[in-house]
Amino acid sequence: MRKTLPILFFMFIIFFPAGKACAQSKAVQLGFGFEGNMNTVHGGAFGRSISVDIQLFKYIVNGVALTISDDFERFTAIEPETFVRYYLPLNSIPALREKALFNIKDGGFFVQGDIGVSIDMGLTANVTPRLLGGLTMGLRYLFKDGDYYIEPFLKTGYPFLFGGGLRFGCKF
Repeated sequence: MRKTLPILFFMFIIFFPAGKACAQSKAVQLGFGFEGNMNTVHGGAFGRSISVDIQLFKYIVNGVALTISDDFERFTAIEPETFVRYYLPLNSIPALREKALFNIKDGGFFVQGDIGVSIDMGLTANVTPRLLGGLTMGLRYLFKDGDYYIEPFLKTGYPFLFGGGLRFGCKF
């Protein structure tokens, strides 16, 4: 029974959001991003990412992401992760609803928890897998038609310490 619990957990994470997305129109989002992070011992790294989000409820989004970071010299990290995002319901506060920055439908300020694995590769053939955990904060801004978005973000966690960047994508 202990061996089947992780399998059941990952099946729930994968198939529950897929069933929710079938009931909604344009609940799936595909994003691409660029970031700078402190993923190396020697200094900063440049990262590229791809993500798929599924909107479960009005303020909750679940997704997976793959980030590849390197310093173009000695270090590369491959980071597959899953995340849960919560959009802060700021446009339900009457005083903030009138301000243009907070009057964002299906987007706005968010807090996101990340968990995954970081596979670190140096100059030698050493491959070191590490548990990845983090907290991301940002702002998703949807363009006028609502199908495209851009989101600046800041993140902190392990093993990357901190980072920030810009993602852009579309809903379908």
